[in-house]
Amino acid sequence: MRYEIDTEDRVAPGRVLLLTQEPGLVVGTYRPGHASEILCEQLNSVCRHIFRHGLWAQRWGADEGTEPSEHALLKVRFEIRPADAFPKDLVCLPQERPGEFVWLIREHHMSQQACDETNEHLRRAVKAGLWVQRWEERDDV
Repeated sequence: MRYEIDTEDRVAPGRVLLLTQEPGLVVGTYRPGHASEILCEQLNSVCRHIFRHGLWAQRWGADEGTEPSEHALLKVRFEIRPADAFPKDLVCLPQERPGEFVWLIREHHMSQQACDETNEHLRRAVKAGLWVQRWEERDDV
């Protein structure tokens, strides 16, 4: 997964998130003003770590009819939280436990509409069994 800000006016009117797929990658593009550059950078940094170390895997080709994996994520969401819930230089904090992953997002770095549209996408992805959580299997990270 990669997050970025829309510099080409590609997000549909009335929406603030555009999801596209590139080979081996889902890209979330936010309308300017709905997610900060630093948020996208920090989300991308965490995602790179997660995927490079095999802590998550995408089940390409899965859909709502695909039998879920025993390690399928059951709950994934973004939550906007007050700034005082974060260390000074962080604008996102991943919180993970078996079956659940929550991105805590520092207020003013993501609009509520962007959070809602992201969560809409995550609900569909989870229902389709697209993400597999494998961090329990890895203790070398």
